[in-house]
Amino acid sequence: MKLHNIFIASAVALLTASCVNEDITTAESGDGNGALRVSVETMEPLKTRADQSYEVTNFPVTIYNPDGSKYESYEAVSQMPEAIQLPVGRYTLEAHTPGIMERIMATPYYKGTEVSEIVKDVTTQSTITCKMANTKVTVGYDQDFIDLFTSWTITFDDGTSNAITFSNEQGTTPAALYWDLGNGADKLTVNFRGVNKDGTVTASNTITKSQATESYDGESSKFTGGDAIVINFSPTEATTGEITIGITVQVFDTAAEEVQAVVQIVDNGNLKPDDGSGDDPTPGDDNAITLSLPAPITFNMGEGSTLDKSLGDVNIAATNGIKSLMVKAESSSEDMVASLEAVGAGYGLDFVGAGVEVVGNNDLVSFFAGLGQTLSVPAEGDTSYEFPIGNFFPLLDVMSGTHTFHLTAKDMNGNEKSGTVIVTVRE
Repeated sequence: MKLHNIFIASAVALLTASCVNEDITTAESGDGNGALRVSVETMEPLKTRADQSYEVTNFPVTIYNPDGSKYESYEAVSQMPEAIQLPVGRYTLEAHTPGIMERIMATPYYKGTEVSEIVKDVTTQSTITCKMANTKVTVGYDQDFIDLFTSWTITFDDGTSNAITFSNEQGTTPAALYWDLGNGADKLTVNFRGVNKDGTVTASNTITKSQATESYDGESSKFTGGDAIVINFSPTEATTGEITIGITVQVFDTAAEEVQAVVQIVDNGNLKPDDGSGDDPTPGDDNAITLSLPAPITFNMGEGSTLDKSLGDVNIAATNGIKSLMVKAESSSEDMVASLEAVGAGYGLDFVGAGVEVVGNNDLVSFFAGLGQTLSVPAEGDTSYEFPIGNFFPLLDVMSGTHTFHLTAKDMNGNEKSGTVIVTVRE
């Protein structure tokens, strides 16, 4: 069950209904103006909380113009006026935990964006949902472990230079750490090294997201923000008399009321996924197709060519095989639309009209090759595929605005799933 902490920006108790913050300058537009009411909420992992990281009243909020430039910013939601006058257009709203997200933190960090369409003479209500952007990691030790080891070091490694460490110096009930995994990790390696009276015991285990029965948000195959990992350690004596380490791992939905163990303990300390029971998705089920989308992406002009392309990866999984994947683009930038029409026409690709079929489309491969980008396309019947929206980043590098990519996947049984990826480029 998802729990939300909502604060609606309102000045009713302090201002009359007709008051507007004098610091806001209403831009004039021939198309007229509309009004915007903003609320902020967090998708929370816990039913009880004791720190201000969950209090959205102190979250700063920024509003970006349709061209990506900043319209207005507020130090906190509680300081926002009841309604904001804006020229008609499409705006991007951003809110987050105060400050910046550090690589390792003692508290969760929330961040969210929302695109809002302002219509003439209409008051639009928009809610920014801030999701936990870092990953919670907790370790626990049973009494046998505590009695046996005099010292220990546990390292979590995501395959880069980004690692976190727990040790005996943090005590036997260490506080959880919140880990920034950047664009996500395909797997995590847990390395253990402990010292007892007989010498040194080591163990190394690899865990993947496939061991989780739930996910904080979406169905990404990577460990991402919002996931929670619980590692419990206990000593095990092998038949040879040697001491090994049994490790229990729980990867679960931090927004769920109950936690389910998804990994069994085995005597040699290796990890093995639970057997599980459950049937494969049947035709017509929502689970027949999984479409994992990245969060809205924002960058400044000139950064697109060097930006990590994996930020835009869209992962498609189809139990019955992929039949079709259509990609269609729209943009607030007329230059972007004109470029897609002109370049696409040369390859027979209609991005801004009916959309482009990705499955088996070698013309699309050639199109991206012309942009200096590589692409492999799926064959009909493939059960998984990753489409890189990041391949468009170099093209968007010089075109500020809001660019929206619509994707629709169909499987061999006629099931369908659609989603949208929004890329905002600021001047």
